Amino acid sequence: MSAYPTEDPYEAFLLTDPAGHRAQFAIDYPDEYKRAVYDELLASGSVTVLNYQLAYEYEFGSEPRERPQFATDGDRYYRIHVETIRTVKRDWWEFYLDLQDAEQPDSTDPVTVPVTSLSDRDQQILQQAMEAAAADRDPAIDVSDQKPGSRGVTYHSHLDTEASDLVPSPPFEYLQHNDHLFQARAEQTAIPVSERTFTAEQIGRSRSEYEQHVRDTVLEVDFSTGSLSSEAIEILDTATDGRPVSGFYEESPPMSDGLDTVLTQLNAADHVQEHSEYTEYTTFPNMYAVYDGSWYEFELAVYP
Repeated sequence: MSAYPTEDPYEAFLLTDPAGHRAQFAIDYPDEYKRAVYDELLASGSVTVLNYQLAYEYEFGSEPRERPQFATDGDRYYRIHVETIRTVKRDWWEFYLDLQDAEQPDSTDPVTVPVTSLSDRDQQILQQAMEAAAADRDPAIDVSDQKPGSRGVTYHSHLDTEASDLVPSPPFEYLQHNDHLFQARAEQTAIPVSERTFTAEQIGRSRSEYEQHVRDTVLEVDFSTGSLSSEAIEILDTATDGRPVSGFYEESPPMSDGLDTVLTQLNAADHVQEHSEYTEYTTFPNMYAVYDGSWYEFELAVYP
């Protein structure tokens, strides 16, 4: 069991800068679009976006759960929920670098970086495509066998194809970088992306109401308010002894009474099976508790 100190949980759970969340593309969405998504969510109560997350789900053992995520418009406070997740396809362009064999064709006249004839944005796109192909490493990656959308740079709806010289036909055929030769490719194809719908539930009209809501709904237990056995206290002391980073406590099966007590207080004991039932590494993360006056995020890991 690990314990990670949470210095200011009310700030840690509160989304105040939507531009700080990256879209899951090589080239991020513009900040103004991300702020517009945030404003729409809080104003209308719902928003649907592609490859962009404002709240997260995770596995608690084998049970899907939602990580606490809150937001504010300055006057009211909201909890953000993941309403739906589905995969959709979009007919978009993708620029990528296809790793070639060691021997170069006779007609090869490769360019090298920086390609000064490219715009600043196209040079950024080229650099991201090089990163996808691990052009600086040896061996480089042959991305041509990967799925569309994961080979290089996807021209999503907020990356202007009209302003790019790399699509539909790159202005150079080959790129030489270190000892690697790549062929520049641009393809328009059906690219799978995650479509997520988020909802916003108002939970308070003041900072104090927001903080009370966090204590009521996120905090599993304040260990200082109840009596604990000496064994349970020793486990908590060991797990929280790694400040300011993290500490951990471990034991071999069967589970001790002390650990069972701690997990019961964390509302996790009923979700943990007998050790013999586990055939793969399993985690139970995002359990929040106060111990010795400080907030911690606890995580249980079970090794088969």
